[in-house]
Amino acid sequence: MTHPESLLDVARLAYSYNGLAAVRDVSFQVGRGEIVALLGANGAGKSTTVKVVAGALRARAGTIRFDGAAIEGQPSHVVVRRGITLVPEGRLVFAQMTVAENLQMGGFTQDAAAVARAITHVFTLFPRLAERRAQLAGSLSGGEQQMLAIARGMMSAPRLMILDEPSLGLAPQRVQELFRLIAAIAEEGVAVLLVEQNVHQSLKIAHRGYVMEKGTVVLGGTGEELLGNDYVRRAFLGR
Repeated sequence: MTHPESLLDVARLAYSYNGLAAVRDVSFQVGRGEIVALLGANGAGKSTTVKVVAGALRARAGTIRFDGAAIEGQPSHVVVRRGITLVPEGRLVFAQMTVAENLQMGGFTQDAAAVARAITHVFTLFPRLAERRAQLAGSLSGGEQQMLAIARGMMSAPRLMILDEPSLGLAPQRVQELFRLIAAIAEEGVAVLLVEQNVHQSLKIAHRGYVMEKGTVVLGGTGEELLGNDYVRRAFLGR
């Protein structure tokens, strides 16, 4: 069923690597300003799904509608201009560029005035990055690099941010900080599709979530419903 304020509608998505089905018949929605968690074990198909949505991979079947318009098959630079930003797993900051230069790269779809406004805005959201604006990105801590990757994603003024495993490799204190930041981004009206193995933290801030297994969605519900679900508790929370 389509979410009443739906921004992203994915229906019956399929993708194969070398003839092997990695994603099969996946359907989900993200509403305007919502945080939606896409959960599952390694190899469940989560990252492949969001790469297809972001235009980095081309679907074998299915439809993707963003703000009512079909975007399946469109290249990633077109998808970014439409308002979807993917912050990939592994951060992938430009190590030999400064923090400020990384942010400017993220604003490639915007004019100079919009880039200047966006930098001011992200430095308000990420004061630690403001302090390190002239520092090389490669010299930042892991947590700071993850903040920079998200801030760089904000530079294109997205209406939907896709975050792929943002808490991976971070210290527990930085994980808490990261999830507070994701909630703050959503409060500004930016929808967030969150791919995470930290199921408990994700569902605490998510409005809704979907659980993937072997390339397909096996369960969906509100964050609260999934936190209380027996399958989720056994499979991911060790309870």
